Amino acid sequence: MISNFKSQSGKDDIKVLIIVILSFLLVVWFCTPPGNKFLQLCFWGNNTKFFIAKIVNNVDSTEYIFHRNNAVYLAKMYKDKSKALKEMDKAFKTLPSYASDSQLRALYSDRAQIRMADGDYKGALNDYINSGKIQFNDYLRVALLFKVAGNYKMAMSYCNAILDVDNTAYAGYVCLADLYASLDRYDLAVKVWDLAIDRKSSNSQFYVDRALMKKKMGDFEGYNEDVKKAREYYPTIEIGSTLIEDTLHPKIITLSIKQ
Repeated sequence: MISNFKSQSGKDDIKVLIIVILSFLLVVWFCTPPGNKFLQLCFWGNNTKFFIAKIVNNVDSTEYIFHRNNAVYLAKMYKDKSKALKEMDKAFKTLPSYASDSQLRALYSDRAQIRMADGDYKGALNDYINSGKIQFNDYLRVALLFKVAGNYKMAMSYCNAILDVDNTAYAGYVCLADLYASLDRYDLAVKVWDLAIDRKSSNSQFYVDRALMKKKMGDFEGYNEDVKKAREYYPTIEIGSTLIEDTLHPKIITLSIKQ
């Protein structure tokens, strides 16, 4: 009886010790980078799925997708994009020779977004150019990349292209106004917002952006009038504009996972 009791007690102690160790390891895992553990689990799952696929069958045709998805997970998990870019390089290397032009262009476009988030504006612009057909959603990014490169003519063409699709698009006006402001032509930037307001006078953000340009010109009376007008349409609107900053320094990678 006593012998059985000691044996059972010893087993219970081992179980408790295992639980304590596992709990400790779980806490350590939660406290170590990356912060998004769901993405980390998805990243592990992607690697496990590919490992099994390699054992079961030939994955030469889809290996580039594995590396591309790995790159997306890593880009979303870590501020440092170097590991993600290495995975994108592997995606290019494993892209089958018989792959379509659209598949190659898509890889360039995806890598451009990651490079932009990494602050490699020259590399991002080159990738967007190599992607061939630039998508409408990327027009503002490309315009700002041309501006950073000092090519204002091309930057202007992409700003105007946004407005050609939608003549009330906020991105188009903020794009043009930013170009003029970067040349210290705040007067022309104000005229951009004058045009925007003529086309859609109920957009409170237009007044806010015009107010900010007037403030830079020293027109504080005009600034206060526009802020007042903006709040007539949207009483709780914040007096600021972050679209240019958020586009040049994206905090979120919007790329999705491919199956």
